[in-house]
Amino acid sequence: MDLLLLLIERPMDIEDIKDKLNVTTSAMMTQIKVLIDQGLIVYDYECYKLSHFGEVIVRKIIPLLNTLKVYSDNMEYWESHKFGSIPSSLQDRVEELEECELIEPDLNRMYELPLKLEKNLENAERIWEVSSYFSPAYPFKYLELARKGVNISLIVSEPVFERLKTEYGSVLEEYMALKNVEIYTYKDTIGLASCIVTEKFLSFSLFFKNGIYHNHAMMSFKERSISWGKDLFSYFRSGSVVVEQM
Repeated sequence: MDLLLLLIERPMDIEDIKDKLNVTTSAMMTQIKVLIDQGLIVYDYECYKLSHFGEVIVRKIIPLLNTLKVYSDNMEYWESHKFGSIPSSLQDRVEELEECELIEPDLNRMYELPLKLEKNLENAERIWEVSSYFSPAYPFKYLELARKGVNISLIVSEPVFERLKTEYGSVLEEYMALKNVEIYTYKDTIGLASCIVTEKFLSFSLFFKNGIYHNHAMMSFKERSISWGKDLFSYFRSGSVVVEQM
């Protein structure tokens, strides 16, 4: 497998292969012979390269290996949380969630935003969020960011919006009066707790399988993860209604 993944980059001679994989000539030639007999690689102009069918197979394998890595890196999280709440079209692209890190608040900040998430939000120029749970920390933090000129697009479930109106009416009114913000309501069940995307990072939170929520964030700063998050926002945006006024 390592050899096939190596040759997807470019054709290589035996010395290149040995150096890259740190193997002996005899061990590698045995593997090469098997792969040639299977029609997966060919020898051409003193180099080994993937056959056309070998290229097809390897390109199919790479997403699977990336998916397995995403799962193994945070196996306990995926096993204990409601992964099925993510839209199926985004589940199929889970391999794009590269290098996710579980961020949890310190004990003295249990009901506040995790510090790493808060600091990165403060450096954002653009924020997209989908949320189905209510946190008292969010209304004031988002109003503070909006006052600074950060562009914010927020999709919330109808129950969350009703609670914002009831308990934080003055904050919501000032927030919605700003020209750099927009807020939408989503009628159906959102499922996941939240997904926050900026131009620099992705953060998402899932519920436990029993429906309980704990304050945390899974964060990634990789470009493909950010694109995945933007597409998730677009998925919910297509079924949302913009709030024009209080």
